[in-house]
Amino acid sequence: MRRSIRILALASLATLLLAAPAAAAKPTTERVQIDDVFLDEFLTEVCGTEVNGHVYGHITFRTFTNADGDVVRELNNYALTQVFTSAHATTRAKDVGVDRVAYLPDGSLIQVIIGNVQSFSIPGHGRVYSDVGQTTVHITFDENGEPSFEVLSTAGQHDDDQLDVLCEFLAG
Repeated sequence: MRRSIRILALASLATLLLAAPAAAAKPTTERVQIDDVFLDEFLTEVCGTEVNGHVYGHITFRTFTNADGDVVRELNNYALTQVFTSAHATTRAKDVGVDRVAYLPDGSLIQVIIGNVQSFSIPGHGRVYSDVGQTTVHITFDENGEPSFEVLSTAGQHDDDQLDVLCEFLAG
């Protein structure tokens, strides 16, 4: 569900970094505070009840360049809490871990997502959704800069769809 937060953050940062010159040497570091409250349209539609989201925490981006100032890799650390609330219930998830990003000569990227991207536990049911471990994604860009994603490999527990219990919980 929220793996897209990591991928979209990366795609946005990649666009900025490719346009900006950088100096070779130590990596540049940027820590971005996140505090976003929103209507979760996906969960609201799927669960049939209004679900609001709140994502807070921070992401630290470390960008490495070569001697010419070209971005060659990144190391991005995520420390986010996600809260999903309906009129009936509230559940939390964590997004913690590291993403390693390599910029390839053809303009594409390899992103290795490592850690706990998201897990939900529901009282009486235990863990009902897990996205933990490692996922490797190849990201290419079309002529308009729109990204396309190809999952190359996964390791760990990556539940496809455990929304039934989550929606039952949120719907009360």
